[in-house]
Amino acid sequence: MKKTLSILLICVFALGILAGCGSSGTTAPTTSTTPTEATGAAPAAPKTEITIAIQGEPTTLDTQYPDDGNMRTITWSVFEPLYKLDGVTLEPIPCLATDYEIVDDLTWKFTIRDGVTFHDGSAFTVDDAVYSINRIIDPEYNSQIFSDFESIAKAEKVDDKNLTITTSVPDPILLKRLTKLDMVSKSFTEGKTMDQLTQVANGTGPYKLDNWTRGQYITIVRNDSYWGEKPVLEKATYRFIEEVVTRAAALKTGEIDIALNMYPEYVADLPKVFSGIGTETSWVRFNQRSGIMKDKNMRLAANYAIDLEGLAEALFGGYARPCEGQMGRDGYFGFSDKVEKYPYDVEKAKALLEEAGYKGEPIQLLSERGRWLKDGELTEAVAAQLGEAGFKIETKFVSWQEWLDTLFDPNKTPDMQFSCTSNEFFDMDRTYSALVHKTGTQSAVDNAEYNAMIEEAKSEMDLEKRQEIYDSLVQKLYDDPFAIYLLVLDDLHGGAENLNWTLRQDSRIYISELSFS
Repeated sequence: MKKTLSILLICVFALGILAGCGSSGTTAPTTSTTPTEATGAAPAAPKTEITIAIQGEPTTLDTQYPDDGNMRTITWSVFEPLYKLDGVTLEPIPCLATDYEIVDDLTWKFTIRDGVTFHDGSAFTVDDAVYSINRIIDPEYNSQIFSDFESIAKAEKVDDKNLTITTSVPDPILLKRLTKLDMVSKSFTEGKTMDQLTQVANGTGPYKLDNWTRGQYITIVRNDSYWGEKPVLEKATYRFIEEVVTRAAALKTGEIDIALNMYPEYVADLPKVFSGIGTETSWVRFNQRSGIMKDKNMRLAANYAIDLEGLAEALFGGYARPCEGQMGRDGYFGFSDKVEKYPYDVEKAKALLEEAGYKGEPIQLLSERGRWLKDGELTEAVAAQLGEAGFKIETKFVSWQEWLDTLFDPNKTPDMQFSCTSNEFFDMDRTYSALVHKTGTQSAVDNAEYNAMIEEAKSEMDLEKRQEIYDSLVQKLYDDPFAIYLLVLDDLHGGAENLNWTLRQDSRIYISELSFS
């Protein structure tokens, strides 16, 4: 069995070869203007424009609606929230709000920043902040990231400088939630359809939308009316290049300056490598509402069938690590040390399939290619290992848009769906609220006990008690898994030799933090 697995992984490995608010917690290195020793002449002035290859085209630029990483890579530099994350400490710091006050267990008061304007020249006001918050929690809007903000009951204007946010329960991570809630202009947004908002953007960030040429690229340019520190770079172009080999070639020839999500086997050939522990965790969602994966033994068998260590080494060469029997990683609040990763045990998987009464019925595994590092190859390897354990897997790859539509439509949920999830709050509430709670936008689970535990932890202000709840929940989700918990991926990007870039701990990419020597 091990020999067969090794051959499989080597084959998959071989096939792999043929994303601010002013200064967001990190400072770009200073560029050099020292004359060269060889000629005595001053070097050419540093570049003021940058080209970045991303894996796919955004579905929309309506920053409050989709759970779309391709979009956020762009909108991080165009829109801003009330609070942002410091790129090093991961603590919330002021952005479009200057401070806050906790009025009572359910009420927070925020003061907005003076002198902020949207890209159309209109002033950012309390009314815009209230509108932005109430819009994203409006059930009729049906935001794909609603679960990140479901503790928010409403926002209300106090006066021209202040607003309040009322939560339905005490919320220990409200400030972290707000770091993902971008502010939009009420007058610009209100009354427009979702289609009308798709290819427009009116934020307050240091860069503004310049052009979207469908199927090719998006450009943003420096906002010279920005309220904060003026960025170094004047323009950024995001090219949509799905194939990693094409991104690598474009970087080597100088067509682009950054190639996002590179493969480990390209590292030796890249002009410069930027890597660090990431926020993405790969997983395979089970449909627990209907179909064959409702059986707990089927779901357990799938976890025992996967050689996590083998996948991490063969596919990612040290740039990924196995999940420890749960989603996320050490460093997230709520991560539990009470469980370990499932051992690779094909015979146990087969026994569990027999106990479940599985007769070889076809099981669909839906996936996509190009959004995450080696997502297609990882899907294929997982499908092959499940097949070795006795599952009859029918793998189907679809477009990014179809994949998204399937993920968020409970009426389309397949038996299994490959995905990656990030945790921008570094708190397990984000993961469990989105992936397990019945209201979660990516959940295919409806378990009253789990729902109650997630809700209890969400509102528990005592950190020790919160951790105890998560420890108990993690154990339950280990014994009765909602997914195949796969790998925590490192960020791995290629860059031009003269690019100055310090990766953030939250994996966000702000053009204002980049420069050239």
